Amino acid sequence: MDRHSPIYTEEASCQDCYKCLRACPVKAIEVGGGHARVRPETCIACGRCVAACPAQAKRIRDDLGEVRRLFQAGPVIASVAPSWVAEFPDLQPGQLIAGLRRLGFASASETALGARAVSAAVAALQREQPQRLHLSSACPAAVDFIRKHRPALAPALTPVASPALAHARMLHAAYGEGTSVVLISPCVAKKRESDDFPELLAAAITFADLRRWFDEAGIAPATLQPEPGDGFVLGVAAEGAAYPVEGGMLAAIRAHGGDGALAAWSGITDLDLALAGLDLDTAGMFIETLACAGGCVNGPGMTARDGLLRRRARVLSASDTGDAAPYPPVEAGLAWPPISVVEPAADLQAQTAALARIGKHAPEDELNCAGCGYDSCRDFAQALCAGRSEPSQCVTWMRQLAQRKANALLAAMPAGAVLVDEGLAIVECNRNFAVLVGAEARFADGGLSGVPLAEVAGFARQVRHVLDGKGELLEHDFHLGGRVLHGSIFTIDPRRVVGAVLVDITAPAMSRAQVASRAREAIAKHLETVQRIAYLLGENAAETEGLLGQIVEAYGGDGDAPAG
Repeated sequence: MDRHSPIYTEEASCQDCYKCLRACPVKAIEVGGGHARVRPETCIACGRCVAACPAQAKRIRDDLGEVRRLFQAGPVIASVAPSWVAEFPDLQPGQLIAGLRRLGFASASETALGARAVSAAVAALQREQPQRLHLSSACPAAVDFIRKHRPALAPALTPVASPALAHARMLHAAYGEGTSVVLISPCVAKKRESDDFPELLAAAITFADLRRWFDEAGIAPATLQPEPGDGFVLGVAAEGAAYPVEGGMLAAIRAHGGDGALAAWSGITDLDLALAGLDLDTAGMFIETLACAGGCVNGPGMTARDGLLRRRARVLSASDTGDAAPYPPVEAGLAWPPISVVEPAADLQAQTAALARIGKHAPEDELNCAGCGYDSCRDFAQALCAGRSEPSQCVTWMRQLAQRKANALLAAMPAGAVLVDEGLAIVECNRNFAVLVGAEARFADGGLSGVPLAEVAGFARQVRHVLDGKGELLEHDFHLGGRVLHGSIFTIDPRRVVGAVLVDITAPAMSRAQVASRAREAIAKHLETVQRIAYLLGENAAETEGLLGQIVEAYGGDGDAPAG
C-alpha cells in the first residue's frame, strides 16, 4: 500500500469485489493477490473509488497530524473553499471561523478570492488568444485526467494557477512567507496539489476531515458565539464563490469581460465524451472542466447528504452577497506538460492467449459483462497481459471452473450424494446415489436434477424434517425397499437446501457393527466434501484452487470405503 498517495487501499479490508475498478473512470486500479490497489501514477484522485468501496478499504490520506505539526512551527491560515456553505448550512461564517480558531488556526480566508483572480486572468487570455482552445486548470483532478489520459490536449490547459494556489499566493504576500496555508475543501485531488506545490499549500484537508477534527476536539461550532474579529480575512469573494457548481466559473469569466464560446462539463466520464474529437485547432472555445458530476459541491470530501440541487442553491445564494474584495493579478505562464502513463498495447496473439486463460476461445465466449471491472473482455485481456489483473476476476469463468470441478468430485465419490431444495426437488446428485435408489437409467438419460425426491427415494419425509429446521439426522438408517442405507441428512442453506450422504449397509458379508463403523468413517470424510461442493454449486461459485486442493486431498485415504 502507498499511504503517501492521496488515496490508498487498506488491504486487510479489501473484499475482492472489484467495485472500485468498475467505478474508476481511468482504471487506475490493479489487482494482485486478491487485493485491489490504487496505481498512483495513473490515478487522478477523483475519489470515486472511495465512494464506491462497500468495505471502506479505499481510504483518503489523513493529513490532520501534519496540520497539527504546522501549528507548532508558526501561524497557520485556513483557506476555506466556497462550498463550505453546502457542507455546513447551519453555520454562520463567524461560527465556522470561531471553530477554526479553537482548533488552532490563526485566521481564515475564502479560497474564492483566488477564483476571482483566476477568472480575470482567463478572461484576459480569451481576449488575447481568441482562436485557441482553452481548457480550465481550476480542478486538479480534471487537469491530471487531461495530462495523463488525454495528453494531446494538455497544451490547451490554461497556463494559470488554480484558485487554491492563487489564493495561497495572496495570503503569503499579505502575511509573510513564515505563514503556512492549509486548504479546507471537498476535494481529494487538492492533497496532491499541496504535495506538488508545498511552498504555497502546506497541507490540504477535506470537510470530512474537519468534521472529524471538530468531533475529536469536542467543538460544536453551531454553539459558538463569534468574536468581533471572527471574519474572513482579505474580504469576501463575490462571484468567485460560484466556482463549486458547474458553470460557476463561466459566470465569473463573463463578469470579468470574457466572451466567445464557453462550455462547462462535469464528471470525468461526461468530460471524456465532451473532449472526444477536439484538438488544439478547435477555435475560440473555453471549456470549464470539473471532475465531480455537478461540481465541487459533489466532491468526495463532502459529508452533506441532501440533494445536489439544494447544495448548488446554497452556493449560488452565497456567491453574490457583500462588496467584492480587490484582487491582485494572477501570474500566468504555469506549464501543464503531458504525463506519460500509456502502456504499450499487447498484440493480438498475446490477447488471444490471455482470453484462453479464462476459457474464452471464440468471440461468442466474450460476454463483456464487466463483472471483472473492465468494460469488455478485451480490455480485461489487455490488463492481464500488463500484469494488472488476475484470471480469478472473471466471474463467469470461475463459476464454470467451479462447476466442472464440483461435477468431477461428485462423480468420483464412492458414496451416494444428493442435494435437495426447499421444494423437495433434486438439485444435484452423483451416479452412486442414482444406483443406490435404483434410478441409474434416468440418471444416464439426462440426470436427476429437478426430479422430485419422492419419485426415486423413500426418505423425503426425513429430508423435509431437516428443511423445516427440526434438526439434522446424522448417522441414521434409511430403509429403501429391502435395503438399508446408512448416512446423514444435513443443512447446506437453512430452509433452502439440504444434503445427504448415503452408503448401502445391507451387504451380508459384514456384521452390522463393522458396517456401521466403516460407514461412519466414509461419511465423516464425505460430509465436509459435499458441503463444500454445495457451496461451489451455489451463488458463491468462485472457489480457489487451494480449497479444491483440500477437497481432493480429503480423498487420499478412501480406498477401503464400503461399496454401495
